[in-house]
Formats: sequence, structure tokens, C-alpha cells
Amino acid sequence: MTTSFDKEVDNIEAKRKVRRKRIPRYAEYFVKRKGLPTSEASWEKEESLWRCKDKIAKFEQEELARATRTSPT
Repeated sequence: MTTSFDKEVDNIEAKRKVRRKRIPRYAEYFVKRKGLPTSEASWEKEESLWRCKDKIAKFEQEELARATRTSPT
């Protein structure tokens, strides 16, 4: 049996910050895995994605660039 964690990350699609009462805040990323359709993408906690820190860094850089291009001056 193959789980989604066994598949290599293809792309980070989005990020969200989760806030709940009595639970520390944490980040989740919407992850598309190689070999799986987009409909199979899932939200994964940042700590679960320790093997793909480079892809998270790339996503964060792209988000920062996108935000600076769209911010009013």
C-alpha cells in the first residue's frame, strides 16, 4: 500500500495558518504529489514536509514576489 507521504512532492500550491483555541498556531501547505492528479492534493503540516524545505523556500519567495508586484505604491 502506498500513502501520499511515499510520493515525492511535485509542487507547493498554497499556504494557510491554522489557529485553534488551546492549540499553538501552525502552518499548512497545500501539496501536489508527483504522479497524482491535482484532485488528490492535500494540506500537510509544515513539520511533515521536512524533506522538501527547498520547495517551501521557493514557494515563499514566489509568494513574496507576487505580493510586492500587486501591492499599491
